[in-house]
Amino acid sequence: MLVSSEVLNFQLGALYPVHAKKEPVRINLLFLNHDRNFSTFLTIRYLVEHQRVADIYTLSRSMFESIISMGLLAKNLVAGDIERYEEFQYLEIYKTYTHLVKLGLEDLSGLSSSDARVVSDRRSDYVKKWGKRESSWTSKSLEDDVKTVDGAYPPTCNECHFYEYLYCQVYRKGSRSTHSSFAGLSSGVRVENITMPGAVAKRFTVDEGHLIFSCFHSLLVFLSSVRFLGLATGKTKCETYFQKMANYIISEN
Repeated sequence: MLVSSEVLNFQLGALYPVHAKKEPVRINLLFLNHDRNFSTFLTIRYLVEHQRVADIYTLSRSMFESIISMGLLAKNLVAGDIERYEEFQYLEIYKTYTHLVKLGLEDLSGLSSSDARVVSDRRSDYVKKWGKRESSWTSKSLEDDVKTVDGAYPPTCNECHFYEYLYCQVYRKGSRSTHSSFAGLSSGVRVENITMPGAVAKRFTVDEGHLIFSCFHSLLVFLSSVRFLGLATGKTKCETYFQKMANYIISEN
């Protein structure tokens, strides 16, 4: 909690106010991601106080997807990235709308018939220009996007696959922790038997080791958000700070 407070104070002093002297659309998109990550991280701090491991991983996964997009946008690593990033929303809206149409519930979509035509046309334009793969705005898997980011940035803690490491810890391990199976529900929890007169009861307590790992990894993800917005806005001290704090966190880990 002390380290996260330091990180929050640093980014407030280093990044704000955010100026977009060039490429304002790109900076705005990066800022919107970071601002959401900021709010998410504040929520994670609250969850840490209440030892909610599964919820921490749920929000960390969301933040991780955001910072990978930020890493791609900050260095323009995807052809036509701004247009693709903004227009991808029409694919998402179209999928929801067509599903509701199949259920006969299009009136609940919030789209008028003219709006639906616009969405369909914009989706068709996107597919013609960028292809039909609809898994993400880059048309690649998250794992492939992670590898692209790793290849474009300096190593962290002398590790060239730093974001692949985070992907495994936050996204894959986090998936297990947030799953509604028994294994997922029991992740991060210790079960203790308590002997009572005439009965044996069970008490559920947090697995502190699991909680600590979830804290470390969510902090590394938020630090990356600071790193990528700092790079895009020319705040070079953000990279130095990121490397210093990441080394400290991993050494403690």
